[in-house]
This record gives sequence, C-alpha cells and structure tokens, in this order.
Amino acid sequence: MDMMIKECPGVVTGFNIGRSYEGRLIRGLKLSFGSGKEAIFIESNIHAREWITSSACTYLIMELLFSINPDVRELAESLDWWIIPVLNVDGFVYSHEKERLWRKSRRPASPDDIGIDLNRNFRHKWSAKKCERPASNVYSGPHPESEPEVEQLTNFINNNIPDGSIKIYVAIHAPDQAILTPWSYTKVPPTHYNDLLQVADAFVKAVYPRYRTKYKCGTMANILKIFHYLEPFSGTSTDWAYGTKRIPIVFCIELPSRDIPKHFELPERMILRTSAELLDGFIGLIKAVKKLVRDPVRRRPNSLTIPLMLT
Repeated sequence: MDMMIKECPGVVTGFNIGRSYEGRLIRGLKLSFGSGKEAIFIESNIHAREWITSSACTYLIMELLFSINPDVRELAESLDWWIIPVLNVDGFVYSHEKERLWRKSRRPASPDDIGIDLNRNFRHKWSAKKCERPASNVYSGPHPESEPEVEQLTNFINNNIPDGSIKIYVAIHAPDQAILTPWSYTKVPPTHYNDLLQVADAFVKAVYPRYRTKYKCGTMANILKIFHYLEPFSGTSTDWAYGTKRIPIVFCIELPSRDIPKHFELPERMILRTSAELLDGFIGLIKAVKKLVRDPVRRRPNSLTIPLMLT
C-alpha cells in the first residue's frame, strides 16, 4: 500500500478505519482521478481463509493505477474507488501463522471459543437468522456490531464518506464462483432485483471469454442454499449496505476455487487468472450500471433507488 501511495501521489490516498481486536490497523486505499465523482466501496478478506480475495483486490488496484488498456482506464477514471483489501486482519494473520483454514475474527467468543464471523455481525436484520453458538464457524456475536472491525467499518462509511456518494458496494469472497445480490436473510428478492440481475449478468458475461469460467448469479440466500444447503442467514455486510445505507448497486462476488480439492487453497497458478477475470467482470459490471442509468424504461422508481450520475 505504501508503495502505491508513494508512486501515485494525488491519485492514491491511504486511510485506516481503526484497529482490530488485537490492535492491528485496518487499512485501505482511495483511488481518485478527479474530484466530484460517485464512489464504489470494496471490502475483501472479511473471512480470514479467503486469501484469493485480497490478492485479487491488489491486482485490481494495480491495474486501475497502471494499465493502459482503454477499458480499464475508463473503469478507473469513472469512479472514486474505496478499497479495503483485508478487513479481518487478525484472522488473516492467524491463518498464515497458525491455522490455514481459520475463518472468524480472533476475539474470544466464550471461555472456550475464539472468534466471531464478522459477516454475520452487521446490524441489518441481525436477529432474523442469527447463530447463537460461540463454537460455530458462523457465530453472529453477542449483539450487532459487537466486533470492532464491523463497528469501525460502518462508522467509517457513515462519518467519512459523503452520504449518498457510494453508488456501488462490493464484498469479495470465495470460493463459490458466483455474483450474489441481497438478501441473505430471506429468499424474497430485493425491490429492484431485475436491475441488479441485469448488472450481475453483465459481470458473468464479461468474465467468461478469457478462460471460459462460468459464474452463477442470484440472491445470496438462494444461491448459497444450492451450494451449501444453507438456510437464509443474517448480519451480512451486503444486506447492511443495501438495506441500511440504501446503496443501490450491491453485490457479493464469490471468486472461484469451489472445484479445487482444498477449496480455499487456490493453486498459485490460478491467482493471476482469477484476478484478471475479476477485472474483466468489473469492466462489464460498470458498463452495465452506466447503461442502466441511461435507460429511462429500465429505471423504474422504487424505495431504494438513488440517482446514479456515472458518466
């Protein structure tokens, strides 16, 4: 991060949202090629073992800064980019030093258990489908935003980014090879699901040509039910972004590795490939958002619509 800030003064600004339970800074980068633009906010590695997410985020940042590809330049310069490559910094370090498949944070959950699933700790509909067992890998915590990482993320967005300026929110996960809309807490689709699905489909189509990788798309509750037999679950960052912050374009992007025997341990040869596909997907996604904004027939008013001014 420091190298990028040094190499691109005036474009890259470092920020931190606070400290983790173990006292580590949670750092991010803002990329801006001009003032007054709408924003996209990206967070990744909220689950410690999903290493490919922060690797792909780093690749994305480098391409946004240095690529001379016209499509990438248009992508980079049409938005302000707020990116946190590693949100769960304590769990991330622990997964490197002690337990490769560690998922949760590192705050004690009970006298016998460590960790809270940070992506079950956000306030929106937290109590709807919460997990109350501290030993569980998806333990929701004692109350919403009980975890410093989650509280500081929401506080940072609420207090440091102008209200209404974030038009797109993306949480990057692995390994389910899918792009998912809200909601996670119910199988009922969100209000402007058809618009979100149109954008998600553009992401899927943009990813496919490079390596013929096929992503699924749908709501989080419905698609993850197919993959993991999961019932709806609450307290996710994307439900918070869409339902509480009223950000109109919200996705969870699940990077591939589902078909790899060890799921989260993506082979080194796959890192660059997966990262390049993510960049392709973002190009398609942003183009679709712009098209959606300019199409008055598709832009039906609804309770969550916020005017998008992307050019």
